[in-house]
Amino acid sequence: MNPLTAALEFVDSINNEETADGVARRIADLGQTFGFTSFMLAAIPEQGASLDGSIVLSGGNPEWQQRYLDRDYVQHDPIVATARTASRPFLWSSIARDRSLSTIGQQIFADARNHGIIDGVCVPIHGQQSYQGMLIFAGPEVHLTEREISVLHLVGIYASNKMRELTGSTANRPRHRLTPRELECLKWSAAGKTSWEISQILNISQHTADWYLASAARKLHAANRTHAVAEGFRLGLIR
Repeated sequence: MNPLTAALEFVDSINNEETADGVARRIADLGQTFGFTSFMLAAIPEQGASLDGSIVLSGGNPEWQQRYLDRDYVQHDPIVATARTASRPFLWSSIARDRSLSTIGQQIFADARNHGIIDGVCVPIHGQQSYQGMLIFAGPEVHLTEREISVLHLVGIYASNKMRELTGSTANRPRHRLTPRELECLKWSAAGKTSWEISQILNISQHTADWYLASAARKLHAANRTHAVAEGFRLGLIR
């Protein structure tokens, strides 16, 4: 399908989605029509705060996301810094070419390339109550027309609004918020499934299943997955 057609179809049909996982699949599928291999929809955290609890949806490259979180790159990421004040979507490459880029900013771009992320597009989202968010698509080298970038702007706004509607999100969203995939893995773990069994059920690698479970445990401040499952029940995330 033509990328523009796919994007406009996304905007027309997103209101029919009733689950966060359904929205995530639509975003991932749309990204693939543009040649992207991963995406992330997130609130922009306050200065000094971790990105971990602000991720709403993500998919495609869990290894890079884990490294990004482990190294707390959000504190120095020029993409996030630009998204705080930008009103229109922008390409990563436009930021990477800036000669005034800090050493750590250059390091973040280099590290991303080492994980297969060459370029991307960031869609800043500004909502009610001073809400700031972003939808990021990433992957190989990007060649987008101005019209395609404008349509992706609409996609970001619609996706963000839909997720806020589904989750009742506000600027003060609980910090233990799990992504749909993390919660799904945690629920299967609560049902007694191993990482390998979860990987087969969800059609993901065992490594990816382990990563989602570890991420869920970290967000719930749990020592291990058993502790995470217990916290999930305590908080009403698992029923």
